[in-house]
Amino acid sequence: MMNRAARAQARENRDVLEVWLPLLGLMALGAAWYHVLRLRERAILHARQLCDRHGLQLLDDSVGLHRLHARWRHGALQVTREYRFDTSLGGDDRRTASITLLGDRIVATRLPSREPPAGAAPVATSPFVPATLARGGELPDNVVPLDRRRRTLH
Repeated sequence: MMNRAARAQARENRDVLEVWLPLLGLMALGAAWYHVLRLRERAILHARQLCDRHGLQLLDDSVGLHRLHARWRHGALQVTREYRFDTSLGGDDRRTASITLLGDRIVATRLPSREPPAGAAPVATSPFVPATLARGGELPDNVVPLDRRRRTLH
């Protein structure tokens, strides 16, 4: 028969498994989530600085994680994250750019070219521009001309 000390030890071990182990798991999950949010904030800061340096507008003021890549290098696990974001040169175009971060350090960037995309119609000949602009007139301040260069799902 088990004595009282052995039963108390068994009860204590069961309490660790039933209470503390799930609690530690939830805390680890919360810490990982917080870490990912801080990395995203740093990526937004890097994207803003990159856009300011190159004279671009950061549209939507956000970045999205596009690719996550982990590999062993020099005996340590290194995680690279590629974030994509939309930029604009003059406010009437939307182009995709990306930055690749290793930890908090930028290791690669991809910015759009400064020329208009090939095959883009001039603004004055687009069927979506109001007639006043096509004739050389000025638009009121609250009218934004639209043109459809590409179709996306988002």
